Amino acid sequence: MALVVADNRQNQHLPIGWQYGFTLIELMVTVAVLAIVLTVAVPSFASLVNSNRLTSQANDILAGLILARTEAIKQNQSMIFCHSADGETCSAAPSAGWQGWLVRGTIDATPIASSVMLSSNLTVQGSDSVVEATIGSTGSSIRFSPQGLIRSGTANNALNGIIRICLPDNPITPNSRDIELRSGGRTRVVSNDVADSCPTPANPV
Repeated sequence: MALVVADNRQNQHLPIGWQYGFTLIELMVTVAVLAIVLTVAVPSFASLVNSNRLTSQANDILAGLILARTEAIKQNQSMIFCHSADGETCSAAPSAGWQGWLVRGTIDATPIASSVMLSSNLTVQGSDSVVEATIGSTGSSIRFSPQGLIRSGTANNALNGIIRICLPDNPITPNSRDIELRSGGRTRVVSNDVADSCPTPANPV
């Protein structure tokens, strides 16, 4: 005798023509949530990018200063850290700000390192003591003595100055990084909030 088992399970297939999707209310809620997220996230991301630009540029210049001091002590001869527009020769920085820098000796003018500004959105300016530090007639030339001391160009005058990296007309706080130079050879980066016009820094006290 054959055993017949009845299959009472319902057909799980949807009727032809049925579709799943978002309702109008669900779409409106999704768009509203997305708008809120973007309102919060986009400015925060932009601030993070700009802050990283400032820090990267400050670290790049600081690395050049440290290299100049290290080489001066190691080679027992003065080394120059200066503004450079072409990466080959020292030149006075224009009023619009630094375009690049290089490191070289006082005897051999061949650069041992150079760099350009990492972002055109930033302005880099030196305080009066930095601008007036000259090699011949070329300003913005900082000299490190064989003892690692910071001097004003070819003169033996102690130099205390600031190189400011600033982001103008931008709602970021703080909007500048100041590299403080002390005649004893110490350098450090300080975050400051300055006017949107990015004024020239004053000599440190």
